[in-house]
Amino acid sequence: MRGHLVDTTEMYLKSVYELEEEGVPPLRARLVERLGQSKPTVSETVARMERDGLMSLDGRAIVLSEEGRLYATQVMRKHRLAERLLLDVIRIPWEDVHEEACRWEHVISDETEQKIAELLGYSRYDPYGNPIPEYGTAGPMGQTAAENGLINGREFLAQNPDGGIAILARIGEILQTDTALLRSLREARIVPGADVTIFIEGARPVICAAGCVELSPWMARHLQLQVAR
Repeated sequence: MRGHLVDTTEMYLKSVYELEEEGVPPLRARLVERLGQSKPTVSETVARMERDGLMSLDGRAIVLSEEGRLYATQVMRKHRLAERLLLDVIRIPWEDVHEEACRWEHVISDETEQKIAELLGYSRYDPYGNPIPEYGTAGPMGQTAAENGLINGREFLAQNPDGGIAILARIGEILQTDTALLRSLREARIVPGADVTIFIEGARPVICAAGCVELSPWMARHLQLQVAR
């Protein structure tokens, strides 16, 4: 039972971290969407984590405490280091490493985490372009999409209704759960660092590199782009 509570706590903390990193207000409604849990379950878990001193509510928004933020950053660091290890060393397919890393993040000790970081040459980014937090830091301050001059695909298309060219910088955590989408992106060479063209066709966003992938507006919202200045 204790192990289940720890896993649930870490899952919620990581989800709040992800939302902040993407510039999405961390509301309980967003956790319902992201975690696929019922509203009562999310409300009950958030209330428990409030009692544990990990977060509080400011109106409808979830605010991590200092302890909660450090904990969330630690979990995210382990998750993203695990992803790099799984891809770079164990050679698991790119579209599968996120799901496997979600299991690993709960069992990697602090000592093993540091050994993995050393083995990987202190990689700065995960396989999907997202920054790996530095050891002992409290993120994602300084690492958010907005702070790094990124714009999501939906906003890019709103500003460029005829489409345009950009660099794919990050693939959001929520899209990493869709292995079929990731496989399609990989096969089209639509990966972080790639020059991409993004446009609307038949009311749906389309992103292209070596090949093209049709997206939903929701999917486009979770792709972060770097636009040439």
